[in-house]
Amino acid sequence: MIYQQTEEACDYLLEKAAEYHIDVKWKHFSPYTPPGSSYEYRRVIMNLDWHRPYELVFQFAHELAHVIHGDTGDIVFYHASFTGKESVEYKANVGAVKLLVPFYCQDTDIQCVNSANFMQAFHVPHYLANVVNEEIREYYVN
Repeated sequence: MIYQQTEEACDYLLEKAAEYHIDVKWKHFSPYTPPGSSYEYRRVIMNLDWHRPYELVFQFAHELAHVIHGDTGDIVFYHASFTGKESVEYKANVGAVKLLVPFYCQDTDIQCVNSANFMQAFHVPHYLANVVNEEIREYYVN
């Protein structure tokens, strides 16, 4: 079940990448080589051998968000430290949540949606709990 959800989420994100004309490459690297992105080349590079494979969906959404938002620091690393709500990494994490909420909520009644389950399913950092709650609320209001 978890693998299927991961595969479906990745397929959804690949569709989003195509909508935004972002090239996605899945490569084999050292298990500790983080993914990266390039706004200039409109490309995301993901590591198939990442040592924590359960993080791949959120990493993928995070890297897509960098390119979508036009973050110009090419090969921006997912695991940069959190430096506050104005940081590029924080904004990419928020962008990742915004990309994933419609996938998570599609065809689901609001009473059945749980932000804690969303965060657990995609391994969203805990400091984004308020963002997740707000994005889920916004999804059902709009």
